[in-house]
This record gives sequence, structure tokens and C-alpha cells, in this order.
Amino acid sequence: MSIKNNIKKLLMSFFTLITIGLYGQQSPYNKTAVVFSLLDKTKEKNTLTKIHKNLISLGLDVVNYVDVVNIKTSTEVKQNLFEYFKNREITNILFYNEIKQDIGLFTTNYIINEKEAPFKSIKGDSVLLRLKEELLKTPTKQKTFLYSPKPEVIKKVKVKPFNKILLKPDLKNQKIGTTKTYEVDQKLGLVRVDKKEDYRFYYSNGMNYFISFYIGTESFLNKTYGIVGLEENSNKEMLVLVLEHTATRNKLFYFNKKIKTEAELLKEFLSN
Repeated sequence: MSIKNNIKKLLMSFFTLITIGLYGQQSPYNKTAVVFSLLDKTKEKNTLTKIHKNLISLGLDVVNYVDVVNIKTSTEVKQNLFEYFKNREITNILFYNEIKQDIGLFTTNYIINEKEAPFKSIKGDSVLLRLKEELLKTPTKQKTFLYSPKPEVIKKVKVKPFNKILLKPDLKNQKIGTTKTYEVDQKLGLVRVDKKEDYRFYYSNGMNYFISFYIGTESFLNKTYGIVGLEENSNKEMLVLVLEHTATRNKLFYFNKKIKTEAELLKEFLSN
């Protein structure tokens, strides 16, 4: 047999292994995290309990649940949530949108790459029943019979330690970095910049502070960042302005539970 044919066979075997690996990653029976969006958040506990019973009855190994707003809190939360899934050997994310009656199955890469397409998508009335019908067509079978007895909701994500700025500093004559353009008094020194993970870039360009926004449930933001004034057990969506010192990475948190837009919250913060 020629060397050329040997190389060809080796390459075919290599690509076959890759295909098998990808198929394994995309099996709906792998360890799964559910990202949920519910019609009535006041009934979250009861609704998730029912969803969990339905999903494990279908043979899905659901490890954790997380509110959809909390996976978008910040870049750091996204990355650390992705690492957590990796450590728990969770390879699937099942997006369950009760409002739109929509289910999408993704790999966990979706957390850090929202352009990733689902490997299975189901829409319409009785979406969980439709999921069952789809799984019956799947050639692979469930991989475990030991399921979590109740839904385990992710209530916080570990973030890097930081110190809090307790009092708003004097921001007059300060260059403050933001990643968006806002219609506010430009005398305040807001400078639109590209997002950088290394804040030394901002500091070296004369910006002592950087403003960003976190979004999540009150409980998640309280437990993850220790934001005083947010309720520990509330699953209401909250917008928080974060003023961060570019050299020390110390943070000041500002919020108003009545304000839902970044521009309005920013205006109020700068005017106080």
C-alpha cells in the first residue's frame, strides 16, 4: 500500500473521530444547563419544579438552572459561568422561553459566543411535548438514571475580589470612559472608547474611571457582587451602573429601581 493511501486513511480516521466527538457534544442526553425565561416570575420555584420533572422524565440530565438575564450580567460573569459549566462537564444549554413557547439546544460555547446556532430548535404550543417527540427520534439514549431531585438554580457566580467605592468621587474635570455614546452634558468628560479587558489602557490615556452597566436579577447581583440595597431573594430584573477606577479596579454601584434604561440611569447618576 502506498504512503499516499496510508496518509489518506489516517486523515479519514481523524475526521471520523472529530465527527463522532461533535455528535457526542450535540447529544441532547449530555449534561445540560437550562437557561429560562418565565411568564410569571412570582411562580418561579413551582414552575421550575414542574419543568425539571418533565425534563428528567425525558431522560435529560439537567444539572443547573439559570435565569436568562443573569447570563448577560457582565463579560466576567459569562466567562466564569462558561468555566463552571466546563468543570461540571456540562456540554449542553437548553434555552426554555415560556413566553415565546420556544426551546433551543446549544453547546455551552453559546455563553461566550451568542452567534452560535442551536443544534436543535423547537417552537409552538406544548413545546415540552414537542421536545419529547423529537427525542424519540434521536438515536442516542439517556446516559444516566441518577438525576437531581429538584432544580438547582445558580444564584451567584464567583468573580474576582474587589474593593467597593462607598462614596461617589468628584467627577468634575475627569475623563470617564464608556463604550456607548449617550446624550448627556459633554462637559462631564465622557469619552467613547472600545471595550478593553485590560483597564491599564484607559488609565494610560488619562481616564481614571470607566462606566459600564450590569443587568441581572436583584438576588443574583446582590450575591455575586455584594450590592447593598438589592433584595437577596428577589428575581426582579435590575439595571446597575458601575463606576470603576481604571487603576485599582475598585467599583461603585448605583441603581434606581424605577429606572430601566442606561441613558436615564447615567443622567441621574451624573447629576447627583
